[in-house]
Amino acid sequence: MKTLSILCVGLLACTIAHAQSAPSPSGDDTWSNVPAASDDRFTNPKSKLYAGPNGWHNFGEVRAEVAGKAGKRYGFKTGLNYLDTPQAFTFATSSQLQLATVDFGTPKPAPGVYELAAKANAAHKKAAVSFMDSAGGTLLGWESTDKAGTVTVSQANGYLYVKARGLRLAPVGVGNKGDLKQPLVLGFEGAVAP
Repeated sequence: MKTLSILCVGLLACTIAHAQSAPSPSGDDTWSNVPAASDDRFTNPKSKLYAGPNGWHNFGEVRAEVAGKAGKRYGFKTGLNYLDTPQAFTFATSSQLQLATVDFGTPKPAPGVYELAAKANAAHKKAAVSFMDSAGGTLLGWESTDKAGTVTVSQANGYLYVKARGLRLAPVGVGNKGDLKQPLVLGFEGAVAP
């Protein structure tokens, strides 16, 4: 009887510990980049050490995966800036030779939800997104098509905050052959300082 009681208490403790460590089912999929701290020094906009919304101060993260059997995955944190040429917000990593661009048709998009399109149009809330990879010596590329997802733009403490999940980009690169001629599922998040 004593052994059975100890076993039940042990199972109950393991169940409680597992339930507390499981992620919440709230659906909040924010990719935070805030450094750990014992106070709000990085999250308080009035702090001199404020790291931007969710820790993204002219910085962002890109995650992508080629659909199908290719199994090719991308994931990197990098600078996020607006470039006059190609007139788009860019997530670029020079060491990996990978580039994601987001074009809203304007350098100052209004907050709101932008539908993916082949061509950007700020007045109609359309955004064009592309992803290029030349790291393997072959140019792989994917670009947005009409109604293949949405990009959310918001203002947070003066920062322009962009976020997208599950965008389906069509293959366009000359090196996209075989299994790489599949759509790319792309997500990104980041903030640009004013």
